[in-house]
Amino acid sequence: MEIPAQLILLLLPSLIYLTAKRRQGEEWHHTLVNLGWTSSKSIYFIQGLGMAVALGVLMLVIMQRVPESVLESPMVSTSIYAGWSPSLSSFLYALIREAFYVTLGEEIFFRGLLGGWLERRFGFRVGNVVQAVVFLLPHLLLLMVSMSFWLVVVVQFIAGWILGLLRSRSGSILPGWLAHSLMNAVGALASMW
Repeated sequence: MEIPAQLILLLLPSLIYLTAKRRQGEEWHHTLVNLGWTSSKSIYFIQGLGMAVALGVLMLVIMQRVPESVLESPMVSTSIYAGWSPSLSSFLYALIREAFYVTLGEEIFFRGLLGGWLERRFGFRVGNVVQAVVFLLPHLLLLMVSMSFWLVVVVQFIAGWILGLLRSRSGSILPGWLAHSLMNAVGALASMW
């Protein structure tokens, strides 16, 4: 079993924040709320599911516009899911793997720590845009593979912004984690064909 290095790396700043706030005497509840590490009403999970479906379908449509030669290039076709047979079990495996190896860390850092801090400091409008831009930065590497991924990058920004909106409204990273995991699993399923 591989170590979820990205999760550990993205969790560390939140653990440092948590430790620092506790040493300053801040109550657990207040610190956990600031990080978005709280429960959420079911309506926000439903909204997250709807968002995941809408953005997942949009991403599938956009990926159809990327030339086949780009998708078959070594930098793209090395997805761990490439060559898998699409099935319910492979989709569920991808969902669980994406949830714990990729999206949990991203939600903890980008929406929980960074998005929460930026929103408290600058308000929702500015804070959420900045968090979405910072979330987009590592995804810009797709453009180094091919400029034909530019629409994918636009959808990545929109997804980051909407996940920030969901975090702001719900007060929790959990609905966004579900939505983000589903979107990534749909992308994994698309790479299996």
